[in-house]
Amino acid sequence: MGADSYPQDVARGLFAGNPLADLIEGFCLTLDADGELEARPVVHVQLRPGVALSPVEADRLAAFCQRGVQRQLDARQRDFAPHPEQGPAANELAIAVHAHGGGPFADPAAVRDGYVLRGGS
Repeated sequence: MGADSYPQDVARGLFAGNPLADLIEGFCLTLDADGELEARPVVHVQLRPGVALSPVEADRLAAFCQRGVQRQLDARQRDFAPHPEQGPAANELAIAVHAHGGGPFADPAAVRDGYVLRGGS
């Protein structure tokens, strides 16, 4: 991917124009290796306390978040512009939705500055 993802841009993308933004408590960013050992950005979204979503609702929230973050990054950084020569997955941005205190948010000490997981995983 090659571009920097700034937390402020990700936050704007998650919340601006998202009709489900009121379900989101916070987020953190990670890089995950895919099957070809390329790092792909993942935005982990933590739900507010007491919010429980069905798999369909979680997918809907993830889709809104992905479109918003991608739109924000495309507008702010030329590195996120489509690069057909790199294949369709080159700029894929994954969104993972987690219950409050679940996933990477299970250990609050693992999240630095409320955004990026310590140790990069």
